[in-house]
Amino acid sequence: VCTFYQKGACAYGSRCRYDHVKVPQRQASASSSAYSYQYAVSESVSATAVAGVTGEVSTVSRPFISPAQSTWGEGSGENDLLDDVIGQSRSTNPSDIVMCSFAAAGNCPRGENCPHIHGDICPTCRKQCLHPFRPDEREEHKRNCEKKHKHLEALKHSQEIECSVCLERVLSKLTAAERKFGLLSECDHPFCISCIRNWRSSSPTSGMDVNSALRSCPICRKLSYFVIPSVIWYATKEEKQEIVDSYKARLRSIDCRHFDFGNGTCPFGTSCFYKHAYRDGRLEEVVLRHLGAEDGQTVVAKDIRLSDFLNRMRIR
Repeated sequence: VCTFYQKGACAYGSRCRYDHVKVPQRQASASSSAYSYQYAVSESVSATAVAGVTGEVSTVSRPFISPAQSTWGEGSGENDLLDDVIGQSRSTNPSDIVMCSFAAAGNCPRGENCPHIHGDICPTCRKQCLHPFRPDEREEHKRNCEKKHKHLEALKHSQEIECSVCLERVLSKLTAAERKFGLLSECDHPFCISCIRNWRSSSPTSGMDVNSALRSCPICRKLSYFVIPSVIWYATKEEKQEIVDSYKARLRSIDCRHFDFGNGTCPFGTSCFYKHAYRDGRLEEVVLRHLGAEDGQTVVAKDIRLSDFLNRMRIR
């Protein structure tokens, strides 16, 4: 006799293998405890294994709800609750136990009657989202949560940073393209990306050294060979290096338009941040040539082509 049918709700309906007949109240109460666990578990899992899993879960957070309890007759989620308990009873591995998604999001409406375990509290986001039996998943969430928290703190700090040229707050500019910082590799002065690019792209006057005039910082005059666009401003040297490494890693996945899959020539050579690859996927093999200078030092020779030599000659 189906004990759930006696209580008014059976998840399997006409597919239930037990008889759906009404029995006297005294007989139903006597057979309720005998058939409740036998119905909740599958044929291949014994009642002893289910009790072992239930004991492990209860020491961590919440116990499993027995099908014989009155919770099955309350609320509108009886069928879902039955499927949850039956599904979890099939496995004896604690890491396979489903964690409550409502508690992980911040609030569980079932409270103490929830059949799932409630995770441990994350020290950063303060949510019950750390699975007690999955250490790798716990550490990954902590790392991602701390990284996201640091990014939000850096973004909040960046709201007050002003450009050293136009003296405007970088993240308060009108367009999204202008709301970026231009980080110099050898300098810590803040600039907006438009101001520092205009500075470095201006035409030098006659007799002016390009390195000392355009590639140096407008404030401290330190030489920087490249500019890194960033939506946040760093607070430490480590954060700046992380931004630079992330920027270079993104560019390494983009094909260089000057190299053009081996059909062109990149003017930046080995200093180019973009990917130099051929159409078959092979990367360019760079072989550096070292020459001895007059002062005894060794220098790296640049590529010398006959066309470059002829172009520089003034043949009349």
